Amino acid sequence: MRARLIRRTAVALAFASGLGAAAAFAADEPANLVKYRQSFMTANGAHLTMIAAVARGEISWTDEVAGHAHALHEQAKNLNAHLQQLFPEGTGPGATEVETRALPAIWERWDEFEQSAQDFETASAELVQVAEGGDTAALGQALGSFGRDACGGCHETFRQDDD
Repeated sequence: MRARLIRRTAVALAFASGLGAAAAFAADEPANLVKYRQSFMTANGAHLTMIAAVARGEISWTDEVAGHAHALHEQAKNLNAHLQQLFPEGTGPGATEVETRALPAIWERWDEFEQSAQDFETASAELVQVAEGGDTAALGQALGSFGRDACGGCHETFRQDDD
């Protein structure tokens, strides 16, 4: 009886691990990677939008700004840690059924793309310092530079514009 239970448990574990492997493979399908990185970038934009609302004086929640800046910096660190996984070959325009604004220049000029991601991380660390200072005027200036240099520096070269 006990031997039968052990065999059934072993079979169930083998089956479950096979399902896990299949799920892990499906999770890394190119279309899923494109959707994931789009959500990743949307999250970045959301944090920037909330910081900007405070910097412009539309929202008075200055105590929230540093948290959003820290979250953005964590996102930037994750981007650099997983850049190759977020932007593997075969996830560019027309490669999947999911539309992407990522341009072929990403893979054609990978070293520049990596540098843009590193610049984004460096600039986000600087934004954290300004955000922790509590000066909304300085925050507005820093945010303008951040958008132009850190975001724009990558988007101008490696992302298709909205038409």
